[in-house]
Amino acid sequence: MNKQIIAIEVPGNFDFQECLWFLDRNFDDCMHKVDADQVIKVIEIEGEQLLVSVAFYEGQLQIEVLLGNLELPGVEKLKEFITDWFDLEKDMESFYRLLKNDERLAYMITSYSGLRLIGIPNLFEAICWAIIGQQINLTFAYKLKRRLVEKYGICVPFNGVNYYVFPGFEILATLCADDLKEMQFSRSKAEYLIIIAKAFANGEISKDKLLALPDLSARQKALNNIKGIGVWTANYALMKSLKEHSCIPYGDAGLLNSLLNHNIITDKKQHTEIQTFFKDYPGWESYMVFYLWRSLSKKE
Repeated sequence: MNKQIIAIEVPGNFDFQECLWFLDRNFDDCMHKVDADQVIKVIEIEGEQLLVSVAFYEGQLQIEVLLGNLELPGVEKLKEFITDWFDLEKDMESFYRLLKNDERLAYMITSYSGLRLIGIPNLFEAICWAIIGQQINLTFAYKLKRRLVEKYGICVPFNGVNYYVFPGFEILATLCADDLKEMQFSRSKAEYLIIIAKAFANGEISKDKLLALPDLSARQKALNNIKGIGVWTANYALMKSLKEHSCIPYGDAGLLNSLLNHNIITDKKQHTEIQTFFKDYPGWESYMVFYLWRSLSKKE
């Protein structure tokens, strides 16, 4: 059987190893597997689950189909998914110019050079992940996600490793809160996940519907109108799934800690100072948040 390999040209200021580091970070993420030079993930294209590896070779991303049959009409959709996932269409030069103007943050230009805002193209998954991770540490959040995905998601075995597709909203919409409480979800989180799944299932919300709205404010409002989706969750989902580059998840613990670490604020309640800081990064607020999150790691 001939290998199916697709190449994607990458822009300047792209570092695949930095992106791989973010996808790994020693957390138990069941949605993909990272090794020294590639990431392996199940991607759903044209209704078929494809297991693909993504590696970097001679200035290109090389996508190899390990399992599944990619027909010609799906090639462009797979390219679009990878491009969206790694935010390849964004020109980073103006962001780095802004960073250079702040001596507290200028080190990021070299330390994190080429890091892209790694997305979660599936909007339902992005919202669910935001809710799962609220008010608990990341290690436990990943455990909860794995339990949910292993029980209700699609499993694709390959070379002794199980790869998963996040459960569809159609499946979670049929559950009751007790089904999720058995996995150690709190009752409120269980109820919110089911409410949101039903909102997707009945067509109240979708990625296409959000994209059709006129601006960021309208998209935020549409999400906030759904019970269980607060300001933080809406902003997180929009920055990770729709690549809204002006989203700031205000109140995020990691963001606040990083702002303190960089002496941008001296108190977590300095809301005006935080807003003033982000005004220096118009159109790049989400990237600024992402790089501040990145700075919380000891890896340099």
